Amino acid sequence: MDKEAFSQGISSLSMSFNTHLEQAAAMFWFKMLKDLSDDAFLKAVKSIVLTHDRMPTIAEIRRVALEESDESPMAEEAWLRVIDDVHRYGIYKEPEYDDLRLEKTKRTIGWRELCDMDSDSRRIIRAQFFRVFEAYDRREKSKALTGSKDGVNHEVLARLFGGMLPGEKKAG
Repeated sequence: MDKEAFSQGISSLSMSFNTHLEQAAAMFWFKMLKDLSDDAFLKAVKSIVLTHDRMPTIAEIRRVALEESDESPMAEEAWLRVIDDVHRYGIYKEPEYDDLRLEKTKRTIGWRELCDMDSDSRRIIRAQFFRVFEAYDRREKSKALTGSKDGVNHEVLARLFGGMLPGEKKAG
């Protein structure tokens, strides 16, 4: 994020919550938030202004930025996609998913298990699918928020931070 977008966002927060950040605090906030893209930061600020009743913390801004820029499927949407593929391909052609959370969930449950569901086991497997998918989702979001380089989902990273991990500098 550039300083102009940061100044615009901080001004909006200051006016909305009738507070003022001292220069040293503003420099610290910029250092902690500068890895966010301009768009993710300004969307987060707008959302916070419209939904919060107090000045947010740095962590709250980062969380809202991730939520506002996250276009990945929710557990129910992922489940429906897998079920459609079970009906479309059956046990003999296991699809691979670009969404890392969906692919890991499918592997954890097992394609054969998903294809062999009957009406009795469907509720149980669906509940397991949701739990596993949501666990992978939390892990991916945590990696994106903290900038963990270990297996980070680069699709989420690109939307939130413009493709760079927190603390990395642009090449060139």
